[in-house]
Amino acid sequence: MAPDGALADLLELSAQVREVAVLGESGFVVASSVAYERGEELARVATGLLALADETPGGGDAAVSRVEVLDPSGGVFVIRDSGRVIVATTVADATPGLVVYDLRSTLGRYAAADRVERRAPARDDA
Repeated sequence: MAPDGALADLLELSAQVREVAVLGESGFVVASSVAYERGEELARVATGLLALADETPGGGDAAVSRVEVLDPSGGVFVIRDSGRVIVATTVADATPGLVVYDLRSTLGRYAAADRVERRAPARDDA
C-alpha cells in the first residue's frame, strides 16, 4: 500500500485523529496528511518526545515505543516500531487505546508493504 493511501485509510476510519505523519528510519517524513512544513514540525515533536522519554531514569536499555501527551483540547501520540515512527494529533477526549491501535495498525501496513517490496524480484524490462 502506498504511504498516502495508508494515511487516507487511517483518517477515514479514525475520526479521533486530526493530523498524522510517518517517519522513516532516519527521521525523515515518509508521508503526511498535512502540508510539508507541518509534517516536518510533527516529526520534530515526535523525535523530541521520544528522545526525552528515552532519557527518563529507570527506563532500562530498551527504547521507549510509545509516548502520549493529553490535555483537554486534544493529544499527541507517538508510536515507534521497527525503525519507523508515526505521530498523530487527536481531537479532545480521544480514546487512547483506540488511537494507539489505529496507529500501530497503520505502521503494520508500512512494514508489510516494505516486506513485499523487498521480496519482489527485480524486473528486466529491456
